Order: sequence, then C-alpha cells, then structure tokens
Amino acid sequence: GYRVSWYWYVCWVFLAPAFMVFIFVFYFVRYSPITMGAYHYPAWGEVLGFAISLSSMLWVPGYAIYYLLSTKGSWSEVLRQGVTPVIKPRKEAVMAEEKARLTCQDVRDVEMNIEADLSDDSCDSYDSKRCLGEDL
Repeated sequence: GYRVSWYWYVCWVFLAPAFMVFIFVFYFVRYSPITMGAYHYPAWGEVLGFAISLSSMLWVPGYAIYYLLSTKGSWSEVLRQGVTPVIKPRKEAVMAEEKARLTCQDVRDVEMNIEADLSDDSCDSYDSKRCLGEDL
C-alpha cells in the first residue's frame, strides 16, 4: 500500500467530519417549519422527512457505538483496531504486480492491466541490465 499525504489524512479524519457535524447542528439550530407561501406543511410530514433522512445517517454512528461496545480490549485498543484498514489484495492483482516487477514495468497502475498481464505468458521484454539500473 501507499501512505496518504498528511493533507488528505487531516481532511478525512478531522475536517470533513467537523464540517458535516457543523452543518447538521446548524440546521437544527436555525430550523423553522417548512412552508410554501401561506401553506404550512403538517408536522407528520416533517417528522416523516426527518425519519427518512435519519434512516440513512444513523447507521454510521450506530455501528461505531456497536463496534466499540462489542469488541474486546481497552478503549484505545478497540479504537486503534477499528480505524486500521484490513485490506487483502486480490490474487490476480498480486500476480500482475509481481509480473510487472519482473518485466520492469511501472507497478503503480497494475490494476488497470490485470487481464492483459494474465493472458500474456511471455516474459520476452525482461531486460536485466535495465532492471538492475546498469547502463547499456
């Protein structure tokens, strides 16, 4: 894997959640009943709208609370385990990356060429001097 830059880390971990919480709280602080001209929508309609909105939003903090309460370990261990990604690469991607290394290709975009790499069994393009950094 590749380590993300500090900019993206700060944005994903701190800024984006802070902006979302701010917008959510600000909406409720500045809330006024919905109207259209002189017509005031019924309270049950607004409650239904909030229920539909919350039905998709509550799953993220709900699962976080469930995970914190159901996982064994101290709070810091559980939190560290919960925010650490568990990424297992596909077998095809690992094979294509290894083949790209053997043929001295750029391995950054190996996912884009998996089918081509798996169908091509020849290793004719291997140049040991170029791969080892020797001048020709």
